[in-house]
Amino acid sequence: AIVKEKRAPGLKVTTVAKPSAAPGEVLIAVRHAGVCGTDLHIADWDAWAQGRLKPPLVVGHEFAGEIVALGDGVAELKVGQAVTAEGHLVCGHCVQCRTGNGHICRNTRIIGVDLDGAFAEYIAMPATNVLPLNGIPTTVGAVMDPMGNAFHAVLTADVSGSTVFIVGCGPIGCFAVGVARAAGAAKVIASDVNPKRLELARTMGAHVIINATRDDVVRTVLQETGGEGADVVCEMSGVPSALHQAFAAVRMGGRVQLLGIPKGEVPVDFATEIIFKGITVYGVIGRR
Repeated sequence: AIVKEKRAPGLKVTTVAKPSAAPGEVLIAVRHAGVCGTDLHIADWDAWAQGRLKPPLVVGHEFAGEIVALGDGVAELKVGQAVTAEGHLVCGHCVQCRTGNGHICRNTRIIGVDLDGAFAEYIAMPATNVLPLNGIPTTVGAVMDPMGNAFHAVLTADVSGSTVFIVGCGPIGCFAVGVARAAGAAKVIASDVNPKRLELARTMGAHVIINATRDDVVRTVLQETGGEGADVVCEMSGVPSALHQAFAAVRMGGRVQLLGIPKGEVPVDFATEIIFKGITVYGVIGRR
């Protein structure tokens, strides 16, 4: 397993005890796992990791694999099934969980962050968090977590027939391009500083790509929208300049979906960037 062994930079490959399936759980043999930016924060031992993690801990939360054992009381799943799993474990009892907002459960525990994670040969998961892949390869199932973030970012806005601007074309941003196209967006615009990522966004279906190092991002969005601005902006990078571009590029009365996490505080002119434009700002966390 890959373990955060102590409160210091770095990770270690070491041997850990094989977990077992408690009542209501399944034991999964991990076949594929994905590396998230969160894992890099943990490896670097930045301020967030220092405040959140309690080593030693197996890291990793994006994975797919095969069920090898069932705990008592699990009837809806079978040994041998290819599965992935939702890595946020929620309580089911708080106000948020009881009102259909379990993605912001105040008692959330995350595998690879608060509990042993998926960078290991085996992981035990609550059966209620496990999702059969039904023929989807585990190479694809392992990206359920970031793909789910993209679905959350796009589908909590009304994108059908709309112009959607995706700011930041990392994996989740590129997934968001495809989700927006599939959800019926009339035009999808994507921006990034990396030409390779922009080409991936084009492959995913972006109608317009903007190189933020070369082009005037806001001016281009306004030109592509008849001077109105985008109906929905999904900010996926967390870069301060990109956050301000998101607020500048959204139309009056539009919606900004914030998924990218800044490294520190970002000054915002609430009057001109939000209030006077009458926009809605939504924070995207987890999968909903």
